Parts: sequence; C-alpha cells; structure tokens
Amino acid sequence: MPELLRLQTPDFEFSIWANDISARAKVYQATVEKRASLTLARVGNAENISPELRFSPEAKLVDIAVIDGPSGIYAQAALATSVAGPEKRSMLTLNAPLFFENTQYQFEWVFFGAVSDARLVHRSQGVSEAFRFAKQRGPLPARLIGSINTGNDVGWMRLPLSFEEEGKTHTQHIAFEVLPTKMALHQDLPAMYRAIDSVYPLWRFSLVEKTEQDAASSKQRGHFPLMWLANFAALRSRFELGLKVICTAPHSRLQPSVANIKAAKLKGRLPYKLGEQVKQDFANGQYDKRYRLEKKQLSVDTPENRFIKMAVKRSKRQLAEFEAKLRTSNQAPERQRLSDSFLNELHNWQQPLQKVLNQSFLKEVGAYGGLNRESLVLQQKTGYSAVYRVWQELKFYLDVFGNQSSISMKSVAEIYEVWCFLCLKQILEQDLGFTLVENDAAKLSQNDFFEYQLKDGFAGAFRFKRADGVTARLAHEPKFTKKGQSIRSYLVSQEPDIVLEVTLPKAGELTEEKQFIWLFDAKYRIKTDKNRFDGSEDNISKTDYVPDDAINQMHRYRDALIRLSTPDNAVSSDRAKKSRPVFGAFALYPGFFDQAQEMNPYANAIEEVGIGAFALLPSQAESNYCGHQWLSEFLQAQIGTASSVKAGQANDTLYPVAGMAERQYVKEAARIPYYGMRQVLYPDLTLTAALGNLTGRSKSYLENFENGTAQWYHIKQKAIHQLEGQIGAHIVDEVRYLALASPSKQIPSTKQIDKVWSVKRVSLLPRNEITENQAGKQSGSDELYYLFELGKPLTLQQSVNNVPLRKFLHSMKLTTLSRIENVVKFSEVDEVYKN
Repeated sequence: MPELLRLQTPDFEFSIWANDISARAKVYQATVEKRASLTLARVGNAENISPELRFSPEAKLVDIAVIDGPSGIYAQAALATSVAGPEKRSMLTLNAPLFFENTQYQFEWVFFGAVSDARLVHRSQGVSEAFRFAKQRGPLPARLIGSINTGNDVGWMRLPLSFEEEGKTHTQHIAFEVLPTKMALHQDLPAMYRAIDSVYPLWRFSLVEKTEQDAASSKQRGHFPLMWLANFAALRSRFELGLKVICTAPHSRLQPSVANIKAAKLKGRLPYKLGEQVKQDFANGQYDKRYRLEKKQLSVDTPENRFIKMAVKRSKRQLAEFEAKLRTSNQAPERQRLSDSFLNELHNWQQPLQKVLNQSFLKEVGAYGGLNRESLVLQQKTGYSAVYRVWQELKFYLDVFGNQSSISMKSVAEIYEVWCFLCLKQILEQDLGFTLVENDAAKLSQNDFFEYQLKDGFAGAFRFKRADGVTARLAHEPKFTKKGQSIRSYLVSQEPDIVLEVTLPKAGELTEEKQFIWLFDAKYRIKTDKNRFDGSEDNISKTDYVPDDAINQMHRYRDALIRLSTPDNAVSSDRAKKSRPVFGAFALYPGFFDQAQEMNPYANAIEEVGIGAFALLPSQAESNYCGHQWLSEFLQAQIGTASSVKAGQANDTLYPVAGMAERQYVKEAARIPYYGMRQVLYPDLTLTAALGNLTGRSKSYLENFENGTAQWYHIKQKAIHQLEGQIGAHIVDEVRYLALASPSKQIPSTKQIDKVWSVKRVSLLPRNEITENQAGKQSGSDELYYLFELGKPLTLQQSVNNVPLRKFLHSMKLTTLSRIENVVKFSEVDEVYKN
C-alpha cells in the first residue's frame, strides 16, 4: 500500500496510504478530458481546480511530502519532500488529485508528545469507530490509526482530530475533497441538485454522511431542522461572541417610572406644584395621603434586550429538542448512525446559551412582543448587531445562507437514481407531449433523523395524459410481491428503481386498453472492456459500459414479473391468464458519450432482446451535448412524440393508437417465444397480393391456382419491405393466409380475390434456388425471394373485387381473414401493422 502523503507538525506526523490509485486517477483524467472535448468551455475552468488540503485551525507544517509522478502515474512515483521551514497554513495545494470515490484509504497520526488519548470526533459513528488509538509503549510513540472507504460519498471529507496532551485538549481538522471518476463533480452534481430541488426540495440533504458539501440555496419547504442545524454550526461562534459583548455591557435606557408614595418618604428636590400640594395637605391635617411621583431611571427591560432573550431561548430550545430526538432515534443498535461525540457536541452548544439566560440582567427583561420600528441598537451597536444578523440568517436560512454552511448530502448513488427518475419525467413532458395531471411523488416525509424521504411505489407516482388519450404513470421503487393482484413476482419480491407504465385507450382497432411497462434501474457504476480498476493502465478502454451484474439484473426483472388477467368468462380468479408485462428493462448509468454523433453500444441488444442500457448524464447548457438523447429517442420510437399528436389532431383524427400498440408487438424482442412455439399478434394474419406476370410461365402454373391445387407462391423480399411500416422477417413468419388475386372475369382490367390459401411454411431463398415447378419458370437471379408453401385454399362466399391490375405493390396489404370475409371491394379492406 503506497504512501500518498505525509505531513509533519510540531505535535504529530500525519500520513495517508492507499492501494494503487493510478488507474482511478487515469479514469478521472479521461473523464475530464472527454468532458472538455465536448463542451464549448474547457472543463479546466471548472474541473481542473487544483486539489487541496484544508486545515482548521491553521496548521504549523514543519515538513511536507506528497506523491508526485509523471502524468499522474502514482505507482511509479516517489514522495517529493518540501522543507521550506515551519509555516502556518490553512491550505495545502496538491500536485494532482489523490482522493477518489470507492477507494480505501488508511490514515495515521503519530504523536511526538505524551498524548494520553486521541480520537476522531466525526459526526458519523461508522467513521469515528474506524479509528483506533494506541498509547505510547516504550520507544513506540502514541498513534491513531484508521481506514475509510469513501464509497459513493463525494465532496469534502473532514477528519476532526481531538487529542489530549498534559491535561489539555487540542483539536486539528483536516479536510480534503473526494472526487467522482464517473462524472464532473462541479458540473454534473450541481445540475442534478437543481433538477431534484425543483421537485423534491430538501430531499438531498442528510444528517450524517462521510462527506459534506457547500449547501447552495434551495427551494424553501417550511422549517427544515437539518438546514437550521447546519447554518447554526457555521454561525455559532459569531452568535456566542456577540452574546458575550452584550452580557458585558447590556444596553439600557432612561425609562419613566411612576410611584405613589407618602410625604414622609419624599426625598430630594420636589417639583414646585408637588411641594405646594404637600404644604396645603399638611395645613389641612392630611398626613397619610400618597402623592404621584414620576421619575426616569436606567432600565435593561428594553425591546432590544427582549429580542436578545427571545433569540437565545428559542435557539436553546431548538438545540435541546434536536438533541433529545436524535438520542432517541440513535438508541436502537441497528440504527446507530450518530457518534457520541456529535451528540455531545450538540449538548455542549447549549451551555453558552444557558449561561447567557442565567445572567441577572435578563431576569428583569420581559417577554418579546416584536419591534414597532427599526432599532439602531440592533443594527449598529457592537454585540447586538452581530446577534441580530445571525438571527436573521437563522430565521431565513434557506434564502440567504448561500455557501456559508456545509451539510451532508445523500450519497451520489442516491442522487443519481432520483435524478434519473426526474429525467424520465422531463422526457415525458418535454419530448413526448405528456401533461402532468397528478403529482403524488412530491409528498415527502421526515424520518427519525429529520431527513426527507420519497413516498415510493405507485402510491407516490407521477401520472400523465396526452391529447390522444394515452396515459402514463412513472413510479419510483414500486415493490412487486407474490401477493400482487395485477402484476406478481411469484418467488422473490422485486423492486426496480423506476417503472414507466403506458396505457393506450380503446380507439380504432383497439377493443380494450393496452398496457406496456418499461423498467429502468439507475446504476452509479461504470466498467470498460476490462475491469477499469484492475490490471495495468493499458487496459483502460475509452468506452463506458454498464457493469455485467446490472445487465443480469435487467434479465431478472423481466423474467420475474408476471401479469395476471382474468378472462371475461372466467368463473374464478384461478383461471387468470398469465403474460409478461415488461417490454424492456434497461440500466441507466453515467457513461459519457457525444450522443448526437455516437451510437449507443447497447443499441443492438435493445433491438434484439429488449435488454440493455442507456448512458445518462446532465446536459451541458453551454454545449450541444445532450446527455439523454438516446433514451429520449428510444421512448419517442415506442410511445410517439408531441409533434405526431399535433399532426393527428390537424387531420381531425386521433393519433393512431392502434398502430402504437402494433409497434410494440412488432419488435423483434417481443417476438421471442419459448423454443418450439410461435408468438403472434394476429392468428389470422393475411397478406393480399396479385399473381405475378404470367408471361413465360408454364400453363399449369396458373391452372393450379384456378383449380385450387397450387403448392407454392413466391414474392420479392424487396416488395414485402416496401409495405408501409417496413415489415421484417418476423412479421412475414406470422402470415397464416395468402389472399391471391387473379384476373377478374366479371370486371375487365381488374383482379379479384376468390380464394384464401393457408400458409404452411415460409422460406427466404435466392431466386435461382426456386425451381421451375415452384415458380412456373426458371431464373438465374440471386435476388432474395420469400417462398410460401401453400396448403388447401378457402373459397370466399363473396369475391373481393377491384384489386389493382397494373401496379403489383398496390395489390399488397397486410390484413386479417375476418376483415377480408366482410368486404366486397378491395379498397374497403382494413390494414394492420400500418404506420
């Protein structure tokens, strides 16, 4: 495990080790370079910010040794030592990034003095417990050692060291920024935060994680304790300093005081009128009469002091409630997230406030009733102005604190998952023409640690509707169990991240609603052709792929979910018909591509089997790069677009919903049956066509069609593909009947359909392999033809007339047997698989 960094101060030597990080560093560098090449503004403006270590309080660095290798290949580098003399620093700039996500780091402090105890006072119990203190033993100095796996936590990781030496407690905080290798930290994450905050205000904030980030302003959502606490921690020193000044010299002012006292107790010089009144009363023998005396005296019971007392009491009460609830929530062993040092810190924050409340001058101060006007004392006087400003920031913390405070965020994996969910919502609204009609997903609830949680499942779904009547439902983490009524998982409960359910209304050829489901699972992981973090650096590929286990999970979701539908004539639910409702399952991952120019590496698999992945990253406003183009185009191909809906309305017809349903069933992925079986949409699919040019063919060829003994019919593959909808081989395999038109004997210059031939088998052959017996004549062409093997024909009760004679393509339609039996004119034959 190579040493990455070593720092020496007068009190200790601090060292960091990690396994070889050269591969991760190279991946990070490749990510930055790819982003720079596809954005108008160089990524260096945002991402190539020099990495640094921060110290609080300032650290007196005696010696600095940082790993430094050519082109960031740390494995071949040696520690470069810089001894410039002792120097106090609040920041140390590093030569290259050293700290990455999902990496194990080992930290060690070796103390020079007689340190009796040392610990890490991190808020997270897991981080604090990962460190072990070893006391001094003989020549071996005292040391504190621990390991941290950064996981999916990115941002600033703080190591708050506390050690006791000769009865005194010392603290030294060291902070460094953990970088993601899969995305641009200072570009992608803020874009995700903005998208999430617009729908789920404050959801992304967490009470305790390994790392923290500067908390940018967010849409206000009432009172949020986590934000108040984070802001109070940042402003606490100013708040306490201002209170100390106030306690030393509290503000007072002359205030009128009225007293009714006897003449014997009157002192000092009396007002003339009062003296005359006393003389007159004495003359009249009135010695016990009380006299009204108004004086002015200094008093601390001012509106300003009432405000200070209110602010201190409310802050103290807020912290006490916060501590009590957190201690209660943290009692269960399986839920212990908070370290004792963090809970004790909350308790210690209350002590200075209680000390202020015990001040004697505040006992004379009454209840705060508000300020009738602006107070120059609160705005300008030393101490009062500091407390007043801090209170205003605490009161309106969501609006004004900007980047002043630091707070933990949920892990980037959770952030990415919810952002993918909202990205799908955006595609439905902006690209596919849907309108949001119900928003149950915005209902958030707080857990025992004051963190907001989403209401998962279909109960907290977005619901959409479009002008053509198509509805959609977008749900986050719905659970499918063995007790499900409509969709069930028979063995193990399944919980995909995102479920998109689209329902087509009854319209046109659709006699019942059709429902289609696509599943998505957000994976904040990337792999390359070879494992990007194993082996030599030469193994790193330039193409981002989703991990193999993510693809395996998509197969599991599609296979596990079963739809149960009860036929209308069923007498009990035991006869429920089973079907597979999932038409596609796809992983979403933070791969970086120029999606306008490159092809999705999973495009072929998506087309063939309906399983694959889509790269998904926030789009950059300053470039033409679109991070969700592949996913948007896929959904447009499945569900249609806003423009197609408007086009349908312009023709006073609904968007062809039936054609949308057929589009799903015509896909190659939906056609894969169990071995030995067939899977068709129309069991009586019929292809109409005219008999070809009979010139040069044997006489018996036409006679066989007329007397019902024909066994073969061939047609060009190119002609089939020219049918509207680009019919492929899997649709030709579905054809069960051929309705062949021969020259009409009743209506000259037309053809008519008298017989419908059953199809036994279809083969695709070059024309020169089709025999004269099968085609009526021999040909040496190698052009591909479909050869239909025919069974016995069915004779129609009434012929279908007016089949076009001249252009062969005009005689071709895909329809069904039932549709042909009910018409007499070819123009009245309804088509299927159209558009």
